[in-house]
Amino acid sequence: MSEGKDRKTSLDIRTLRALVAMLSSGDEGERKVASRGLERAPAEDIVHHLSDSDLPLEVMEYFARNSSIRSEWVEALRANPSLPDSLRHEIERAPSPHSGPEKNEAAAQGHSVGGTVSDEKLSLAQEIQQLTVGEKIKMALKGDKEARTILLKDTNRQIYMSVLENPGLKESEVEMLTRNTSTNADILRAIGKNREWTSNKNIVKNLVLNSKTPVEVSMRFLPRMSLKDLEFIDKSRNLPSAVRLSARRLILHKKKGR
Repeated sequence: MSEGKDRKTSLDIRTLRALVAMLSSGDEGERKVASRGLERAPAEDIVHHLSDSDLPLEVMEYFARNSSIRSEWVEALRANPSLPDSLRHEIERAPSPHSGPEKNEAAAQGHSVGGTVSDEKLSLAQEIQQLTVGEKIKMALKGDKEARTILLKDTNRQIYMSVLENPGLKESEVEMLTRNTSTNADILRAIGKNREWTSNKNIVKNLVLNSKTPVEVSMRFLPRMSLKDLEFIDKSRNLPSAVRLSARRLILHKKKGR
């Protein structure tokens, strides 16, 4: 029996994760659909999930980095005991949140995680689509930040890996890549092998907390994690079991050494 298309329904965690993935997509249509989905979802369901200690890391990341969306969601996330310190700091630095879904609508009209998708950027994306593989690789090696952002999403490994060799690539961009759960595992592996980048403690932490990071990379950096981070990793259902088990062993070792 139909109950009306505008009727709000219960939002489970799988659906919330799917909406977050769509909101982080480069596809404007997907972002609009996901934005409407969040607007129609019961506010109490979202608040419940955001305060749950088992909340997946990628959902925490999205709401922490878009913490001006709604005040009640921000407060729920702040109350989450599993929220990493790095994300908590991002919330504190963010603008004051709205009390309604206006920010969602703005995101649907052309904003993605990390910034605005302007007409100029869309034009560049269309221009890049017309290039040959060789031309894309050349742009990946020499292009500006806007070009790098687009080419990192290319499906050709030669192209997206070439971006990492671009001399203009900034450490802040690498840090964002390691935080993003949509970053290709090959990219994360390459970042993990770079001594200069892995001297940055935020990059190392992001690598370990990113569910897409290859297990061997995460395991190598686990000993550099703080006790609090290790406890978060141990409880995270979003990370590989081998990583969680190693984190648990390190927790016991650190506590014995006190």
